[in-house]
Amino acid sequence: MNRLRLVPMVRERRKYQRAREYLDFEVDGASVRGLADTGLDLISVLATDRPRDPLRVARVLGEAPGDTPDGRVLLYVCPECEDIECGAIAAKVSRRGDLVTWRDFGVPEEDEADNEFAEHAVTFSAREFRRELASR
Repeated sequence: MNRLRLVPMVRERRKYQRAREYLDFEVDGASVRGLADTGLDLISVLATDRPRDPLRVARVLGEAPGDTPDGRVLLYVCPECEDIECGAIAAKVSRRGDLVTWRDFGVPEEDEADNEFAEHAVTFSAREFRRELASR
């Protein structure tokens, strides 16, 4: 089982772009974002500069259906519009009791044949995730 932490981050303001605050997913000391090296400007779906979306939390914990046609869950999205069309990182999410597993990280494409996903897997405790989230 992996150790998942939620690390406060700030995406700095840039010309014509706003600053965004969010919680990054860190697994065993490294950002999950690095598992799918996209080079895209993305923030996690756990933005802290607006009210928390309970559906997004449920999705990342495998408690609700995914965001994409193939059932993947968005973990990172565009910081401006949070839309999948601007780029995103998604993963397949499964749940077995308290254990949540994220696997096959990558950038979902409209043409599913173009999708390339990193074959990593991360498993963590949903209870620990919720405890960490509540402390933020």
